[in-house]
Amino acid sequence: MADYKWDAVVLDLDGTIADTLRDLADACNSALIKNGYRPYNCDEYKSMVGNGAKRLVERATREENKELVEQVLSDFIFFYNRDCLRFTKAYKGMNKILSTLKKSGVKLLVVTNKPDTQAQVITAELYGKNLFSGVYGVREGRKTKPDPGLTLDALASVKATPGNSLFIGDSDVDMYTAKNAGMKCAGVTWGFRSKDELISARADYIFESPWDILQVELL
Repeated sequence: MADYKWDAVVLDLDGTIADTLRDLADACNSALIKNGYRPYNCDEYKSMVGNGAKRLVERATREENKELVEQVLSDFIFFYNRDCLRFTKAYKGMNKILSTLKKSGVKLLVVTNKPDTQAQVITAELYGKNLFSGVYGVREGRKTKPDPGLTLDALASVKATPGNSLFIGDSDVDMYTAKNAGMKCAGVTWGFRSKDELISARADYIFESPWDILQVELL
């Protein structure tokens, strides 16, 4: 591994450290069918996730009626809370990679647009409760990415400076979050979005494999 000098590494969850797509798709499809909307195939959800549960439901229903959106959202959250770990798994090698980073002294943080309760459950199941210095999902009053507030709060909690910290994610939302926070950012190609999207969002690094995380040095 390179001389790893980052104060902290902030990680997105969905599509970055965990393959959650099928469980997200199944829960959303269950909510759609219950409310009379058509379901989608799993791959179609790759372009819908990343901006939080409400935005996912808005994209899936294409609905302007706020009450209907809230009903589908409520059903989605019910189904996803129940089944969020049916098929979800950590990406191959990620546990070892992140453990290596932690042992080198880097603080590891998760910042996601997933509801906080689900984020806590999934990270604890896949990675245990001691790997990350903090896991930050969406709660009442918290703004979603690309707003940098939650990311900056996470960094402050471990006394890490944005300029010496790296944000790793799989979507343009993550790249914009990093830029808004004054951080370097790395886009991963094993997630839900395309390499072209990450390049267009001005990713500082492109990671083709999880093992690339151990090779990037502070510039």
